[in-house]
Amino acid sequence: MRIETPMLRFLFGHGVIGGGAGIAMGVGLLFFDVAGLATLSMKSEPIWLGPFLLCFSFFASFSALAMGAAVMSFGGGSGEDEGDDTTTRHRLVPASEMSGEVAERKIRISQ
Repeated sequence: MRIETPMLRFLFGHGVIGGGAGIAMGVGLLFFDVAGLATLSMKSEPIWLGPFLLCFSFFASFSALAMGAAVMSFGGGSGEDEGDDTTTRHRLVPASEMSGEVAERKIRISQ
């Protein structure tokens, strides 16, 4: 299976990296028995449920964090801004003219 859309490929790659870091964090917490997590989870009835929930929650959180950071750092890189990090470019598309030409305007953000 190949992901054709560049944006989905971009998000998938960052999600996999973040998810791997989350699983590594969960396994590390269990391996080093931080705060007695491994000892406590081994006393539960289905032994696999505690570690699975811990690792899955870290996987979901870290992958969402990595994808969000990737989207927020995704810039145009046109080099036309003034260098003060207060100018951003937005594409303005009227809802009635979705097939028309797209206008770009600079928007100043006050700090």
